[in-house]
Amino acid sequence: MIRIYYVFKLIVRGLRLRPWGSILTLVSCWFALCQLALVLYAVDIADMASMMPATSGSMIAYLREGTPQPRITEIEKTFLAMDEISRVQFIPRQQGLQRMKQWLGPDSSMVEGVDPSILPDAFEITLKTEYGGKVASLAAKVALTPGVDDVRYRKGLIGYIAGSYTSITLAASLVAGIVVVCLSLVIFLSIRVGIVSRRQEIEVLGLLGAQYLFIYAPYLIEAGTYGLLGSGAALLTTSGAVGYIHAHFPALQALVRPLGIHQVAGVLFFACLCSIFGALLAIKRSTDV
Repeated sequence: MIRIYYVFKLIVRGLRLRPWGSILTLVSCWFALCQLALVLYAVDIADMASMMPATSGSMIAYLREGTPQPRITEIEKTFLAMDEISRVQFIPRQQGLQRMKQWLGPDSSMVEGVDPSILPDAFEITLKTEYGGKVASLAAKVALTPGVDDVRYRKGLIGYIAGSYTSITLAASLVAGIVVVCLSLVIFLSIRVGIVSRRQEIEVLGLLGAQYLFIYAPYLIEAGTYGLLGSGAALLTTSGAVGYIHAHFPALQALVRPLGIHQVAGVLFFACLCSIFGALLAIKRSTDV
């Protein structure tokens, strides 16, 4: 208990010696981890866009009027046999009308008094992620299927986002790698400065026989605290931004989702891990000199 008390006492003393440096380190961690959280949101948005109906990640195949049930079953099997398709869902005309009411609102004049019998049956076809950019060629292929009357998919902004899923994932991986380097470097420099400013005290403790862990544990705890506080602040900031988007742009609620518990835990763990790694590098550098 006494050792723990002295460890935290040393941490407080170090923060008092360089308060502005500690604040700048914390701000830098917050900024870097905001980028990481935004990367996760970008990948999740691209994934959601690829799964939304009628985007470049999916399409709607409308059937000809009067297509018998046996033929509908054959068409579904034909679609499932295509390598580019991951999921096929049959949408009868009654369900199609319900979806229109959900998308347009039950009070919309476009769906008010619409008779379901005038609507066609359809298949909602979801593409595999790697084929999101080849929706046009697949739509032409699906349209040639006997019994299919028309094939439609969205080509707007959401469609372009869905079609760029692979590129977004690669760019996100690159940004995440840059965040790792920047975060570790910021912590390395901060802890390095802290060790240098207390070099004489550390040398005295070493001569008195203090254990290696006792001397350098404050720096590891300080680094972990930077990572924990920075990641918490970054998650709160990005969550607030998402809440603002949901409040002022309701149409984007289905596309921009809050991070899941596993993603939040991953950001916290990742931040602490990178921070401690940077501190270990600073300690090793100091002991090697």
